This record gives sequence, structure tokens and C-alpha cells, in this order.
Amino acid sequence: MIYLIGTGAAIGSLLRFELTNLIKAKFGVNWPLATLIINLVGAFGLGWLFGMQLSTQWWLFLGTGIVGGFTTFSTLNSELVGLFNDHRMREGIAYFGLSYLGGFILLLLGYWIAGR
Repeated sequence: MIYLIGTGAAIGSLLRFELTNLIKAKFGVNWPLATLIINLVGAFGLGWLFGMQLSTQWWLFLGTGIVGGFTTFSTLNSELVGLFNDHRMREGIAYFGLSYLGGFILLLLGYWIAGR
């Protein structure tokens, strides 16, 4: 079953790479917009998948693999530290709130939609 996770993670990380480049090219902002969008989409997707009550194999491939490879907790936190180190407190607090609270809300929303 480990091949399901590895294959999914490869797909998810490639999607993240391409979407990050697309967002940076399109918006060119000096703010971690790409990571925010990716993690919010991933939170919603994970909630939706969880609500679908998938088999173990599908969960490993889609949830752990693709969504796990797509989202990035470590980048989020390193970008938070970067904002605070640059004395961009308001932006850091906004990024923190949007990422964590927004992610939780979207996870619940995805779960709720899947259950309907």
C-alpha cells in the first residue's frame, strides 16, 4: 500500500509546484499567497474526502498521498516566521488566521458537503 501514498504524493507535489509558479507569475505578490491558496484548497479537499468515507486504499492515495503532497505545513510556518522576522506583523497575523482558521472552516465545509 505504500506505493499508493508515494504515487499520490508525487502527483500532489507536482501539482503544488505548478500551481505555485502559476500564482506567482500571475500575481507577483511579496506575500505567501500561493501557499495560502494551496493549503486552503487542500483543507477543503481533505474534509470532502474524509466525508466521503473512502476505502483505505483510496484514502491512502487521495488523502494521505495527493492532498498530503499538495499541501505544505512546513512552508506555511517558515513563511510565517519570515513575515514576523521582516517585522510585517499585520501580514503575519493575517496569514496565520487565514491559514489556520480558514483551513479549519474549509475542512468542515468540505466534510459537510460530502455528507449531503
